[in-house]
Amino acid sequence: MHVLDYYDAHDESRISMTFPELRDADFDNAMFVVTESREVSRGFFAFRRMIWGSPLTWLLIPIFYFPGAGFVGTRVYAWIAKNRLKFGCRSEACTLPSLSRKDPS
Repeated sequence: MHVLDYYDAHDESRISMTFPELRDADFDNAMFVVTESREVSRGFFAFRRMIWGSPLTWLLIPIFYFPGAGFVGTRVYAWIAKNRLKFGCRSEACTLPSLSRKDPS
């Protein structure tokens, strides 16, 4: 539906030019969402913000806003983020690029 745009967090020059509000963001520990109005969300709250963007995920909205969801969700998100490479992913989607892949210019 083209409602979300994804950016490579390792492309530091593009991120800093496009999203100056993410200058000190810890991309290795969480994902970030920047809305059209430049509001920034991190981790669980970024994921919760993303579910509003697609009708395919609207059924999840009550779960993510249930009382206590922010408390539980932040801990679950942190655990998943910390252990993301242990889930048996065998594609490049789970690997982080090495520093040698950066453009030297």
